[in-house]
Amino acid sequence: MLGLGSLELKEVARACGQPAYRGGQVARWLFERSELDLDRMSDLPRAFREQIAAAGYVPGELTFVTDRQTPDGTRKFLLASPRGGTLEAVLMPHWTDAEAVHTDLEGIRPERVTACISTQIGCAVGCAFCATGLSGFHRNVAAGEMIEQVVRMQGQSGYRISNVVFMGMGEPLLNYNDTLKAVRILNAEVGIGMRHLTISTAGIIPGIDRLADERLQLTLAVSLHTADDSLRDTLVPINRRYPLADLKAAMKQYVARTSRRITIECVLLSGVNDSPAQARELVRYLEGLNAHVNLIPYNATDAQFEPSRPAAVEAFREVIERSGRAVSVRVERGRQIDAACGQLRRRMAAGGEAIRKEHDGAGS
Repeated sequence: MLGLGSLELKEVARACGQPAYRGGQVARWLFERSELDLDRMSDLPRAFREQIAAAGYVPGELTFVTDRQTPDGTRKFLLASPRGGTLEAVLMPHWTDAEAVHTDLEGIRPERVTACISTQIGCAVGCAFCATGLSGFHRNVAAGEMIEQVVRMQGQSGYRISNVVFMGMGEPLLNYNDTLKAVRILNAEVGIGMRHLTISTAGIIPGIDRLADERLQLTLAVSLHTADDSLRDTLVPINRRYPLADLKAAMKQYVARTSRRITIECVLLSGVNDSPAQARELVRYLEGLNAHVNLIPYNATDAQFEPSRPAAVEAFREVIERSGRAVSVRVERGRQIDAACGQLRRRMAAGGEAIRKEHDGAGS
C-alpha cells in the first residue's frame, strides 16, 4: 500500500464499495502517522479494513532484522522482505548543539533528520570499494519498500524525517521507475520537500537524461571519485560504458534543463585518488559545470583500500577551494555500526543469518 498515493488509495476505497475519502484516511495513517497496522487505523470501519486485507493490500511488508546505533544518534537498520532479500537503511539526526551528541540525547530534538535508503538489494555496478557491489545484485526494490524504509524509521525513532537520500544499496537510476515513484510519493504524501530529496548515481547517462526531462527540483549527486578515465574504469566499472566526457555532457544538459546544481561525490582512498595532482585534474574536468564537490571519508569494507589520511583530505579540499569551487567534507558517521552501504548486510550474511533469509525468501 505504501507504493500507492492518495488518488490510488481512493480508487481502492471505491473498489471496496466505500466512499473515496476513506482512501484519503488510509493515506493519512500511512504517510502522516507512520502507522502500518490496519487494526490501529481507528477511524476506518472494520468492514473496510477487512476488505483491504482480503484484497491483499498490506500496509507494510518489511521486518527488522537488526538495529545498531551510535552515540550521536545515527542508526543503521537491516530489514528483511517477504519478496526476498535484506536491505539497509540509515537514520541520521543532525544536531544544533554539537555537545549534545556527546552527552544525553533524551529530550533533545535534532535540527533535521536524514534517511538514507536503498533502491536495490545488492548492486550490479560493482564499484571496487563498495561492500554492496561485493555481494552482487539480488533484485530491485519496489517503490513501496523504499517508502516503507522511511516510514518505519520514523515510527521506530519518533523523529520526523526531513531529508531523504537515495544513497543506500543499489544504483537508483537502474531502478528508475520505482525510484521516481518513491520520490513523488515522498514529496506529495509524506511531505518531504523536493529540494530535500537526493538521488545518487554512479553515472548512468540514460537515467540522467530521463531525470533531466522530469525537470524536478531534487538534487542529483554523481559518484565521480576521479577525473581520470583509466582509474575510474577500475573504481567504477560502468565508466567503460559511460566515460567521463560523455558523463560531463549529460551533467551539463541536466543543469541546463533543471537549473539545479549537481553534487559531485568523491570517496577518497589513500594513495589511489587523493593526491593534489588528482584534485587539480578534477578541477579541470569540472570547468564549465555548475557543481558542488563533496569529499567523503572512506568507511573501510572488505575491499583492499584504506581511507585517506586527514592531511591528504585537507590538501585535496584546499586545491578545490582555491579554484573558487564550493567544496565540503562529509562528516564521518556510523563507522562503528557498519553504516557504509552494504556493510551490515554483508557482515550479517557472513554469519549466515541474512543470507539464509535471502535464499528462502523469509520475511521474518
